[in-house]
Amino acid sequence: MEQISINHRLPGKKLLAIILLTLAVFAKILAGPKLSIAVFAWLEPVFLLYFFRMMALKRKLLWALPFMLLGNFIAAYDVIPFPLPVLIVLTILSTFKEMVVFVLDKKICQQSDQFIASLFFPAACVALEFINAKTGGGAWWSVANSQYSFPWLLQLASVTGIWGISFMLYWFGSVAIWSFQRYQHNQNFKRGIVIFATTLTIVMVFGSIRMAGETEQRKIKIAGLTVPAFGYLEAMYKTATGKDITINPRLSIASQELQQINLAQIPFIETADTVKYKTAYHALEKINDSLFVLSEQAAREGAKIITWSEANAIGFSFDEKRLMERGKFFAARNHVYLLMAIAILEPGKITFGKKFIENKAVFIGPDGTVLNIFHKNKPVPFAENSEPGDGKIPVIETPYGRIATSICYDADFPSEMQQLADNKADVLLLPSGDWYSISPYHTHMAVLRGIENGCSVVRQVSGGLSVAVDYRGKQYAHLDFYKNGTKLWVNDVPVGYRFTLYSIAGNLFACLCLLCVAGVIIYMLFQMLAEKIKKNKSGLKQFGSLSL
Repeated sequence: MEQISINHRLPGKKLLAIILLTLAVFAKILAGPKLSIAVFAWLEPVFLLYFFRMMALKRKLLWALPFMLLGNFIAAYDVIPFPLPVLIVLTILSTFKEMVVFVLDKKICQQSDQFIASLFFPAACVALEFINAKTGGGAWWSVANSQYSFPWLLQLASVTGIWGISFMLYWFGSVAIWSFQRYQHNQNFKRGIVIFATTLTIVMVFGSIRMAGETEQRKIKIAGLTVPAFGYLEAMYKTATGKDITINPRLSIASQELQQINLAQIPFIETADTVKYKTAYHALEKINDSLFVLSEQAAREGAKIITWSEANAIGFSFDEKRLMERGKFFAARNHVYLLMAIAILEPGKITFGKKFIENKAVFIGPDGTVLNIFHKNKPVPFAENSEPGDGKIPVIETPYGRIATSICYDADFPSEMQQLADNKADVLLLPSGDWYSISPYHTHMAVLRGIENGCSVVRQVSGGLSVAVDYRGKQYAHLDFYKNGTKLWVNDVPVGYRFTLYSIAGNLFACLCLLCVAGVIIYMLFQMLAEKIKKNKSGLKQFGSLSL
């Protein structure tokens, strides 16, 4: 096929390139975790595909590189809790991987202008998301996470996982540019639009039916609560440095101020000196006291299950037994299920790579029995110094249903969370800890795990948005950490496992995308090899003729 392009004259061509790339940068940022405006996730591929497929511009990759790097860096800054050098390296790597997809897509579209060629780009993007999820930071950069405001579309996750949602977004951009190319050359493009529109309509109708499904569900009164730890951090910093500090709850995780606060904790953790750090230690005790006071209030309001946010109760290893006994006594006295999310600190010299924190969730029954102790399976790299768990997600049988427990970052890995469906969990209790830049994006990510695996999700969060949703992602309770007032909610929450096709198929859709892309690349390589062999044979034949 002859390459289709728009031959803009300079400087118009360069100006259009700058406009397209600038729009792509803004769309990337607006669709990213910090803002998560759904419509811009649909638009970003349109701008970049127009640039890569249609712009007849020399050194096209060099033009795109700085813009794509800038967009990816701004979108990731203050989102990934890694040191700046690590963030820069990861940004460069992710940008190059994206550019490979666009280059391959252009090659495919140069060889064929048939509608089927429009499928390569979304398949390649989904394959890249899947590889990243399996080898990197989970599903953090899947565009599906940005679509929380479109609940009908989200229901596709119950069939294909998030990969089907991402495919539809990327396919939209591919079809839009394919149609525009053919329109420019007076070729028929309506059939392609009809195919895409019909597919999207089927997806949305399925979603609407699922959202409008059963209204009568078993409901359990559940409570979530958080006690902010700012008082402890301020008291600890005062003792360590002799300086007063007032912490802004919206403090950037990448800020110098927060790094100084974290460094100031080291002597306290290493020595566990409760005399020198008397004020800070009392502040820790006050946090734990407040957790039980709020839990008592939740029990009086009728809560049968109470969950704290991630690592909200804090203590040294010598405090652990006392803290556990207190939790067991509380649960038995109030006849409730209590999920204590605690951080246990181990005193001693802190060296690089040393694990000195136990980040765990202790599930206690209404008779005061410890039913399970869960250790976070996936501590955040560079940010958490805790030993990972065994990779399993416990599911406990109770009169209120099968209750699963996990912690925060664990839910960012769809493959691992399939254990929820395997064990037919009715509700996932997910104590978590976020920060301002990733709220409510990170909560929306967790909701998708419930849709995929057919269970309710209760995500109690410090530094973010707490929610209780059913198996469709329909919200029944929420609490914004950054609003004034007590961080406690009590509400009736539907619980109950619902079968999903995803529970059987798993990541089959993503794997098919990966296989298709691999097949196309192999075909292209063989084609290039065949052409080279043919060219060499032709050259040898001409050489033989000249020799004769």
